[in-house]
Amino acid sequence: MLDYMRLPEHKFKGGEGCLQRADVIVDGVVYIGKEANNIDEQAVDVKRPQMFVNKDDYKKWILNVSLKEGEEIGINRGTLWRMKNKMRIISN
Repeated sequence: MLDYMRLPEHKFKGGEGCLQRADVIVDGVVYIGKEANNIDEQAVDVKRPQMFVNKDDYKKWILNVSLKEGEEIGINRGTLWRMKNKMRIISN
C-alpha cells in the first residue's frame, strides 16, 4: 500500500502533498473512427500527423484549374466539369 502512495503522478506537477495540474502538450491527432472498440488491435501511426484542408483554398483551386492542368494530374474533362459545377453551386 505504501509503495502505491509513492508512485509518481504524471497528470500533476510536484512530488508529494498538494499538487498542481500539469500542462498538456499535443503533438498530433489520430482519427480512430468507428473502430474505437477495436483500438487495441490497430497499429497507431504516430509518425504521420493528420492533414487538414482549407476548403476555401480548395474551392478556389478547383475553379481556377485549367483543362490542361487537370488532365496533367489525371482529372478527365467530365470530372473536372462536374467538380467546377459543384463548387459554383456550393459557393452561391
